[in-house]
Amino acid sequence: MSNNENYIREAAYFLWQNAGCPNGQDEKFWSMAVEQLSSCSKKSCSAKKPSCASKKPAAKKPAAKSSKK
Repeated sequence: MSNNENYIREAAYFLWQNAGCPNGQDEKFWSMAVEQLSSCSKKSCSAKKPSCASKKPAAKKPAAKSSKK
């Protein structure tokens, strides 16, 4: 298995998870991953910058604690 295939597999998995893990759509998510990774490589993403396909959502702020006793 090539490194490219591993990258595609991982990207497709995260896309599938973010979509709520629907059944029977493997080819759809594989194609989406291929498209995202190929567009990222066309933009010459560097190792120092986050990958186009792996952008992280903003961190959530912790809820304020109540001071009830």
